[in-house]
Amino acid sequence: MNSHEQQKELVREHFTRTAQIFGDYAIATRVAEAERLARMVRATSADRGVDLAAGPGTLALRFARHMRWICALDLTPAILGRARNSAAEQGLRNVAFALGDAQAVPFADGSLDIAVTSYSLHHMSDAGRVIAEMARVVRRGRRVGVLDIFVPEDPRVAALNNRIERIRDASHTRTLARSEFDVLFAKHGLRVIETYVEAQARPFDHWMLVAGSKPGEAPYEEARRLLENSIPDDGAWFRPRLGAVSDGSGRRELVFENTVLFIAGEKI
Repeated sequence: MNSHEQQKELVREHFTRTAQIFGDYAIATRVAEAERLARMVRATSADRGVDLAAGPGTLALRFARHMRWICALDLTPAILGRARNSAAEQGLRNVAFALGDAQAVPFADGSLDIAVTSYSLHHMSDAGRVIAEMARVVRRGRRVGVLDIFVPEDPRVAALNNRIERIRDASHTRTLARSEFDVLFAKHGLRVIETYVEAQARPFDHWMLVAGSKPGEAPYEEARRLLENSIPDDGAWFRPRLGAVSDGSGRRELVFENTVLFIAGEKI
């Protein structure tokens, strides 16, 4: 099995195991993010598109409200089933579902108006290939949108950030630096039309829980140790801090921030 196939197996295993808890979290909390990206790519009722590595339908279920039709494409049957059930519950009839690889999209060149993906590139063996596929399947003058975490340009900070991410989730490959998004968009004929950066506060315990790890388990304890050790100099760019929990227990809660990039491009 080559490295690409091995990575796909890691992704399937992780998102099969966490399909319910991660799906519940993403659908409940990422509506505003999906709506922002829909505005940035100027989704309209005439558009047809694809949500790559769609997971529980974080983007597809919202974009369906603005578009003529959208396909949710994902490697993992369990989490794609979660998306399908949500679409049925919400009465969405213009969402299709397909098992597939975001690095080999089953659509013809220039056959769609919009291609989007969220929080997926850091799970890919070749993030650039995903951007290339998004650019390939949209028509000239149409748009691509990406939403994902990113890291600073400092390689030492990026290395520790990625180390913590991989301890948390073995299917994590590498978080891109901010400049890499611009390079990949330009390389594949996409003109950046809008960007937005947002810092999102997350409780560490919940961040680990949605990845399938609890206190006392090795990934939880190691990731927490590294994150707490980085507090003095913010050496992993998570901006972690400890604060008292308001339940009178005296327990201290670890909170940190993910920094997220929204980027929309137009095919030249």
